[in-house]
Amino acid sequence: MTARGTTTIHYRRSVAEIDLRKVERNFLAFRSIYPDGTFICPMVKANAYGHGDVEVAKALRHAGARFVGVALIEEGEKLRRAGDREPILVFGPCDLSSSEAMLRENLTPVASDWKHLEAIEGALSVIGQDRVGLHLEFNTGMNRLGFEPEDTEPLKAWFAKHKEFRLEGICTHLFSGNDAGDSGGESNLQLEAFAKICDAFAGHQGLIIHALNSSGSVNIWKRLQDRKSVPLSASKSLGLRPGIGLYGIAPHNDEHGDIQLKPVMTLKTHIASLHRISKGEKVSYGPTWTAKRDSVIATLPFGYADGYRRGLSNKSSVIIRGQKVPQVGTICMDYFMIDVTDIEMPNTPVKIGEEVVLMGEQGHERITAEELAKLCGTIPYEILTGISERVTRTYLR
Repeated sequence: MTARGTTTIHYRRSVAEIDLRKVERNFLAFRSIYPDGTFICPMVKANAYGHGDVEVAKALRHAGARFVGVALIEEGEKLRRAGDREPILVFGPCDLSSSEAMLRENLTPVASDWKHLEAIEGALSVIGQDRVGLHLEFNTGMNRLGFEPEDTEPLKAWFAKHKEFRLEGICTHLFSGNDAGDSGGESNLQLEAFAKICDAFAGHQGLIIHALNSSGSVNIWKRLQDRKSVPLSASKSLGLRPGIGLYGIAPHNDEHGDIQLKPVMTLKTHIASLHRISKGEKVSYGPTWTAKRDSVIATLPFGYADGYRRGLSNKSSVIIRGQKVPQVGTICMDYFMIDVTDIEMPNTPVKIGEEVVLMGEQGHERITAEELAKLCGTIPYEILTGISERVTRTYLR
């Protein structure tokens, strides 16, 4: 890993292995289920959902992604510093100073409030720029960000007056993409409201319209494949903004679609220490686990500071020698322990340095982000984005 001519040496053998070939494959899976020319903006916010935004963005560009999306201006700046010169949409709020930075870096604002437009207008004056392209986000039910539908006519008038602004796209965000394409679903109510907004802006040539997240994209496609009736508002040319699906995770509210997405991240570490303990001895803080037999306990140099959540204590498993073994005791900041008693063999004792898979595949066994999320009462998004920066990302190309 290099930065400004220097080399960073990583001493830890606890890594997040990122398969960029699967990132590209997942992106192409989304692109393949919609007609050629459909707008698609893969999301690389939150460090590409924990996978490494710079490397993932490069892979997506290689696969043909013209646009990528981020949440923060800082995220867009990071991609620019890494040499990315293609369109980057910024979906987060902005003020005057951040708008100046956004315009200087040629990042595309996705404005969702009148104050955002005022800030961008002020930034144009400050930096002496005479033209800017942007997208507008509308709130159709998510109630998080976005102009209200009743802002449509005032916005049309505003753009007619402010010729320095070029409206390039409009978007909304589905809050329950699993029912997308269902005439009786919440998503259809959102898309019907969005369709009216789109019609109002029909005079803007080449306007990009986007609304479908990972779940919405797959579920509308699935219903079309099943030859089910899809409401007109959902069958319009809606652009895609796949997020979690790019990283091989089926959205937590996805009940119907399946386009064979492949998990991208594998978490690996190794055995750092071994202890042979007697029946009745305890393990880790608390303590919360007591040996019911003479046992072999292995310590792994990976803890909740690395993103292996404390809520997994005494619930999860890891894979070693192609077999699952249980995690035992309270997970610590830098370490946790596993019980390897059942894989000890007289002629092949467990050894310090052996590879252990915390998430991913080894042999015929597999542990998924969905599985870990369920065990600690969260969603896989939080598992992936929670893998900390001190875990080295290594990349397969």
